[in-house]
Amino acid sequence: MSAEVALGTIVEVAAGRGVVRFSGSTSFMAGKWVGIELYEANGKNDGSVNGVSYFTCKPNYGIFVRASQLKGTFGSENDRPPPTATRPTFGHQRTSSLRANSIRPPSVPASSPRAMSPAKPTASPSPAPPMAASPPKKTVLSMPRKSLQSTSPPGRSAGSPTSRVNGAASSITGPRVSSPLTAPPPRPHSPPSPPQAQPPPPSSFQAVAAPKPPSRPPSSLGAAAATRPPPDDQELQELRAKIRVLEAKRADDARHVRELETRLADAETFVSLRPKLQAKLNSQQTELIATRRELADAQQLAQLAEGRIVDAQEQLEMAMLDKEVAEERAEAAEQEVEELTERLAVVEVELDVLKEGEEGAVGEGEEEEPGNKSMSTGKDSLAYIQLEKQNDRLKEALLRLRDMSQETEQEQRKRIAEMEKDMVGIDDLQSNYETTQIKLANAEIQIEDLKLQLDDALGAEEMLVQLTERNLMLGEKIEEMRITIEDLEALRELNDELEENHVETEKGLMEELESKDKKIREQVLKAQSLEDACSDLEGTIGQFRDLVLQLQTELDSLRAQTQAAQTESQTAATQSAAVMSLNLKLQSSASKNQARAIELELQRMDARENRELLKIVQPYLPQIYVETDSDATQCYLFFQRLAAKADLIINVVSQNNGLPDSLSGSVSSALVGVCDMRGRISALSTLCKRFAAVMRRCDVESFLNIGRLYQEIAPMEKRLDMHVNLLRRDEFRDEECVSDINKIMLTFDHLAETYFNGFDHDLGERELGYLTAFDLDLDLFAASIAMSKTSITGLVQDDETVLELGGYNIDTELLEPLQRLLDQYKGAKALSRKLTKRLHDLIQDSAVLKAHLVPQMKGLSNFVSELVNFGISFAQQIMPHLSEVRSSKAPFQLTTILGFVKQIASSTVAKDIKPGASPWEAIGESITQLVQEGTKLLPLTLEAENVIKVIGVSPWVTRVDEVKASLAVNLEAERRVTQLNEELQGLMRTLKQKDQHIQEATVKNDLMERKMETVKKQADAITEKDIIIADNKRRQRELEEALEQVQGDLDVSEQERLKLKTMVGTEQKQATGTVVPEPENVPVEGSLETSHLLEQIDALRGTVRYLRTENSYLKGQDLLREIEALPTLPESISRMPTPALEPSTLSDSDDDSDSEDRPRSPPTLRSLATETKILYRDVIKFSSSPRVVDLTALNAKRAQANGGRVWLPKKSTPAHQVWERKMEAERLSRRVRGLLDRASVIGDP
Repeated sequence: MSAEVALGTIVEVAAGRGVVRFSGSTSFMAGKWVGIELYEANGKNDGSVNGVSYFTCKPNYGIFVRASQLKGTFGSENDRPPPTATRPTFGHQRTSSLRANSIRPPSVPASSPRAMSPAKPTASPSPAPPMAASPPKKTVLSMPRKSLQSTSPPGRSAGSPTSRVNGAASSITGPRVSSPLTAPPPRPHSPPSPPQAQPPPPSSFQAVAAPKPPSRPPSSLGAAAATRPPPDDQELQELRAKIRVLEAKRADDARHVRELETRLADAETFVSLRPKLQAKLNSQQTELIATRRELADAQQLAQLAEGRIVDAQEQLEMAMLDKEVAEERAEAAEQEVEELTERLAVVEVELDVLKEGEEGAVGEGEEEEPGNKSMSTGKDSLAYIQLEKQNDRLKEALLRLRDMSQETEQEQRKRIAEMEKDMVGIDDLQSNYETTQIKLANAEIQIEDLKLQLDDALGAEEMLVQLTERNLMLGEKIEEMRITIEDLEALRELNDELEENHVETEKGLMEELESKDKKIREQVLKAQSLEDACSDLEGTIGQFRDLVLQLQTELDSLRAQTQAAQTESQTAATQSAAVMSLNLKLQSSASKNQARAIELELQRMDARENRELLKIVQPYLPQIYVETDSDATQCYLFFQRLAAKADLIINVVSQNNGLPDSLSGSVSSALVGVCDMRGRISALSTLCKRFAAVMRRCDVESFLNIGRLYQEIAPMEKRLDMHVNLLRRDEFRDEECVSDINKIMLTFDHLAETYFNGFDHDLGERELGYLTAFDLDLDLFAASIAMSKTSITGLVQDDETVLELGGYNIDTELLEPLQRLLDQYKGAKALSRKLTKRLHDLIQDSAVLKAHLVPQMKGLSNFVSELVNFGISFAQQIMPHLSEVRSSKAPFQLTTILGFVKQIASSTVAKDIKPGASPWEAIGESITQLVQEGTKLLPLTLEAENVIKVIGVSPWVTRVDEVKASLAVNLEAERRVTQLNEELQGLMRTLKQKDQHIQEATVKNDLMERKMETVKKQADAITEKDIIIADNKRRQRELEEALEQVQGDLDVSEQERLKLKTMVGTEQKQATGTVVPEPENVPVEGSLETSHLLEQIDALRGTVRYLRTENSYLKGQDLLREIEALPTLPESISRMPTPALEPSTLSDSDDDSDSEDRPRSPPTLRSLATETKILYRDVIKFSSSPRVVDLTALNAKRAQANGGRVWLPKKSTPAHQVWERKMEAERLSRRVRGLLDRASVIGDP
């Protein structure tokens, strides 16, 4: 409570309840304090501090607190206090309204994008508002797909699309009568409204569908025709022209119906994308809400921490105040003790005087002489004088003591005041210190960032030219887009004017039609003679419809062929890119293999020379070495050789199976077996390394005793050599290898217990064995879990599988926990790699970790074995159930799988699991505990105090001295023999290593040859597909030419039809009655007919243009889908933005920043289609003709320098060429992402 409290208010504090007696500032401490008189004696004073009284109360009933320490108020002391206290809560409280507001998604408009589409039928037959008839300019620019709407009058969208579509469909598909005048017109659903009441002007489409007055019965019509005189030819020509207009409008209506159906299909495809976008938006909103909640929680925790800090400070101030009060009480008590001491001393002196006076009085008689009285009086006076002197001395001592106490008190008060001042300023100093530390850390981060930016800036000079060219290209594109926008705006204005003129013309035509309805009914008899002409026209229209349908069919087939060709082209481009990348890898590996081959030849030559030297030196060796030491030396080399071959098998098998990277995808049972085999072979390798380490540091006697085993264990190497040869020929058999390894391990375990037990020389190898087993067991655990997940996922996704989930969600209960285990495995795998690498480095430096760390490593190995047992047992338990499900003998039961998980977890990793707890959480906690133990062990391995150097003399060195002493030969020759032996051992080790490298290189060469054969087959397939694509393109061009030819033939047929109609009209005019038409009306009739026919031709041409536009749009859509299906390019390395460079007068890129800062015009479909074509051409060019790294200059320089280091310009180095290739790929990736973003802007509702 931070508000001021009135006097007399009942409050509650930590010491209890009381009444406020004082509120304000005090002299003992800065700030505002509240003085409270408590109901109980739990206070610290009587209302006064340091002699200053602020209020009056009983002793130990008064207390001073801060206003923020008040827990609650209970009214005035005159009122009755409530029974309970309202204590404020400091925790975070979320209200339902806040949660609802934060979870509620943003409001969306009630109408969907499909409802806004012109092809969407509306529920209301009422006309649309005027805004739908005249869209603003921005709508034309942002939605180029609706540009075809400008050809139709705006009033067409105001009517009911449902009725118009149904009417048009019936006019197309229904039976066609000989003449529209022979049958009564259809009855409308609603009475017609006058044209003045409709917001949009009437259109030709509405004129056809508009209801007309009911026609008269045929009998009455015939009677009227019989009584009336025959109409003139002028009215007949007008009626004929109107019939043609109606037919043209009917065809136009059919065309518009097809347009609306096409747009409806487009709208449905667009609406199908909306749920995905809505789901993505909901997920992002959920993440945003969770982040806001976490932020609110963190803020409230920070406020709570600040409040606690303030409370602690206030409690410190109260403690200081209590200390001062206690010091005052102590000083008062000391003064009282001193006064009592002085009084006691005076009383003791008086008592002594009285005792002496009584003793003198008893010793004297009643009758004393005057001389004796004078003596007693003198004694009394002497004692009195002594007492006075003593009293003076005591007074002086008291004065000095008082002065000293006052001085001490003043010094203490000064010190207290200084300490209070220090306490007042220490918070500011602490905050300043923390702020300074934060600023220092930020400054260091900024320095590092500036260093990175400086490095980027130093390497960005060569990119300026490319950026300049790109900016120039962007500027040209922007200018082209601006010109296109201006053209579109001009076209839109022209379209608006045409629409207005068309509306006015349509109004006039409607008035004429209403005035001529009566004349049309009078000319029914004459119209019968025109039925034959109408039937001919209907036949022509039917032929045209058949032609349009045929063209549409061919266009659909062409689209399908184009889509298939584009798909094949995309596949070919992807395969070509993979082939070229593989070619680059092959070239680099070929160069490396060439260098390795040269090195291997040199090493073979050295090994050959060393063998010759060994053959020459062996006869000079003493016979005692051949008899005793030769087998021991061969045994030592045998163990080293066996360990190296085991490691070679592990490395090659891991490389062939892609371990451990392949564990992140789908895993089969064969891969689990490979992981198990690696662990067994690694155990053999570790055991051989331990034997070699023991023989390297043991005594001579043990060395010779172990050497006697060589003849027995030497044949075991042949089995391992056989598997290495099988691996070289790619005929490796896992089961036989595991069987042989188990047999060898049984023999070696017996050797370890018999001959190698009790030695500490293999400490480093034992430590490395524990960590290697830890690393490989992690891979085996991940492989078993991934295999189970892969099997379950494939079975669940099968449509024929019967699922019995038992009310559970399989993703939440099974698949997601398995994926979490695999994610935790990655962290543990990284930790095991670090530990293993650290042990390898220590062993290479002839150092090991101290023995007290071995239990921790052994604990890690044992702990991960429990996880392996869980993974293997889980896979073995569920495989029979999954096999039954696959054979359709039983349904998939999720409860059975979860029961297996709980049962296996309780018997392996989670033996102390609580009832009702999730076994997945227990397993995850086990992995987390494993990672924590490894994290604790890693810093210990890096500390120098836990590392010891391995020192000692090899037994063969000691044995050399003994042999020398026994033979007493020349010391120089003995030294030479020892040196040769050492060189021989080194050469043998080198030879073994070279043999291993040769074997690895041979296996890799075989693999590369197989991959080359596969790549050649893929290249042939790509060539065939390129030929097919070229044929499809040629076929497409032929179809386009055929379409243009058909269009020309259609125009010619239209002209011929116009001529025939003109001829028919002339003949009919000659065959008419006696009435001769006026000469001035003939041009009018011809002009009307010609105008109507021209309108019909324009409608047909508009149909062809629409088909072409739709074809280009579909091509653009196919191209967009093809670009989206392209594989994602690798993410570029995130770097800090390059600092702005100083503009120079020598560069022509000063306007780049201005061009980038200019606002981008809204994308249109035309601009996106153009940019898509350019981007597609660049991607095809990049993927089909990649640059190969040119090594000719480097090889030439090296040949001139005889194999030494050479210098090349930066642009000529292979690394720079690869970097340019990567930069080009990143630029294309950015362009694709930008194109997708702009396309999504158009696609968004």
